[in-house]
Amino acid sequence: MAIDLEFSITENSSVAIQASFTDEDGDTISASLIKSIKWTLKDVFTGRIVNDREDVSVDVDNPVYIFLSGDDLKIINRRNKTEQKELIVNVIYDSKYKTNASLSESCLFKVSRLTSG
Repeated sequence: MAIDLEFSITENSSVAIQASFTDEDGDTISASLIKSIKWTLKDVFTGRIVNDREDVSVDVDNPVYIFLSGDDLKIINRRNKTEQKELIVNVIYDSKYKTNASLSESCLFKVSRLTSG
């Protein structure tokens, strides 16, 4: 189940979302055990990938900051005042139980239409 960040970002602005990762025991995963981190940005209503942001690789660390801006935060249907987006982060790491264990987390946030005047 996705975590609802319960905030709204004005379209075409920017935001940095922090993602941190814990293992099966709830312990912080050491960056040295992480093999890859990729993220995808989707529009919740349509299910479409936003701004070609699918399986975007980031430098391995824990935590990581995912920076979204411009067209990442654009209202797709101009009749909407807000739209909900989903950021999905996938991590491959070595745990004490399994080599190449996978972790997938997601969060939801709203983008508010930029109003003129």
